[in-house]
Amino acid sequence: MHGSTSSPKLGRVKIISRTGLYLQTTERWPIGEVVTLTLQKDGTAATDSAMQIDVQARVASYGDDGVGLGFILPAGLDAGLWEHVVDIADTPDETADTQIIFKMVRAMLFVYRLCPSTATEPMHIITGELDESRTRNMLAIALTAEKMLADEPDADKLQAHPHMVASILKNGSWEQDELTQQLWAGLLVSSCNEDGSDDSNLEFAELMVQVTTNQAHILAEGCRKAIGQLAGKQARPTPIIVSPEEMIGINGIYDFYRNAADVAYLYGYGLVANNFDFSTHGIKTSFDITPTELGMQLFKVCRGHLLAAAPVLS
Repeated sequence: MHGSTSSPKLGRVKIISRTGLYLQTTERWPIGEVVTLTLQKDGTAATDSAMQIDVQARVASYGDDGVGLGFILPAGLDAGLWEHVVDIADTPDETADTQIIFKMVRAMLFVYRLCPSTATEPMHIITGELDESRTRNMLAIALTAEKMLADEPDADKLQAHPHMVASILKNGSWEQDELTQQLWAGLLVSSCNEDGSDDSNLEFAELMVQVTTNQAHILAEGCRKAIGQLAGKQARPTPIIVSPEEMIGINGIYDFYRNAADVAYLYGYGLVANNFDFSTHGIKTSFDITPTELGMQLFKVCRGHLLAAAPVLS
């Protein structure tokens, strides 16, 4: 695929090698022009971004039915992985191994774009520091962030501090939960700027390391409800109180005291305003999950504050 992202033009890859490809197309770009292509395995859904790779290629020659292009790959891209992508490009079956290779190369190209000159640290995270389970989690975070960032008008001009990228991918890789992965991805998006020098979100990354999956769901719900109050132009914000049944719906945990402990931990981190009252043995009928200003700030950056119009995470 090439051209605009909203209405891309399609061309079939007739020949592909590790150095370039021959694209069957009616286009005749000038020799030497750099073209951005999205490569996708034939037969996969156009919406399956996991099986797509965005690359740049330079026009080298013309043929009767198309154009020859040479790949422009970032220096340091794992040659073995790239060759493996080329080797499996024509295989008829899509396997789990095929998917992981495509995802890994896609994530590497994304990180090289974010950190064009200093990607060594995050590359170590992607290419071998993690076990298989954490690698899959890390790739989910990276590709979710890429998708979120693509909605930004000037996304191609944004960069990120390599230490920030490495910290998010490494620490977020422990999370298998989809919502929590989205929060880590949003943190990566909000860490991008024009020169990639800003690492101020490290304090939020350190906070996220402490927050468990269940606690993340509780905090997110409290922040969503608080945002709903603000959106409704409520004159005076009210505490966010949920029942035990509502809490089960938030995080799927039926253990009342485990939920109480998670609220207490969030209070200890400074993310919710009130501690759970453990002082009496009477029956408790509610949880106060009102977020603090710090809690709201964490939620904001973990949604990717660059995307001001983005919906609240579901």
